[in-house]
This record gives sequence, C-alpha cells and structure tokens, in this order.
Amino acid sequence: MSKDFTTDKATSDKENTDLVKKVLAQTNYTEEKAEAKLQEFNNDVFRVLKDYMGIPEKKTDTKIKSINQEIYKQIRHTLDSSMKEYREKNPVNIEQVITNLTESEENEKVKNGN
Repeated sequence: MSKDFTTDKATSDKENTDLVKKVLAQTNYTEEKAEAKLQEFNNDVFRVLKDYMGIPEKKTDTKIKSINQEIYKQIRHTLDSSMKEYREKNPVNIEQVITNLTESEENEKVKNGN
C-alpha cells in the first residue's frame, strides 16, 4: 500500500512542477510565488494567469425566469437606492423617535382611560 502512495505522491509532484513551469513561462513570478499562487487558486493555471493579468472573475448572474420578476427586481432596486439616498440626507434623530413614541403611548393611555 505504501508503494502506491509514494507513486501517487511522485505523480502529484510531477504534475505540480509541470503546472509551476506553465505559470513561470507565462508570468514573471518566481518559482516560490508561482507555487503559492497555484495553491491559492487550487492548482488552476488559468485563474493564476487571470489574476496576474488583473482580469476579474465574472460573477454569475441569476437568470430572470419571467418578465414579471425583472419588473419587480427593477422596482426593488429603485426603491432601495432612493431610500438609501434619503437616509443619507436625513439621518434618524433617535431622541425625536423616543419622544414621539412616549407621546404616542401617553395618547393611547388617555384614549383607553376615557
């Protein structure tokens, strides 16, 4: 069993050196940095090269299944952005909120008491 393990390890080391050579041929990384980048990107040479060239990874967008979903998505986006702008322009005054709440509770007590 240990013989198979060492054979697998040797094959794995050979594959790793091949990957490092590929990265070294396409970049100006040192051997240590190429090995580190390969480990960082799970031995994916293309991702290492894209990172070297500064190409960002594409985000997968969720597909809209119907026109209605797209309409509501646009509405939510518009409302969210407008509320964000409003909150930035008009920050919440917590003291005013507490005052309004206590006045409201007092008014409810007066209504229920009469």
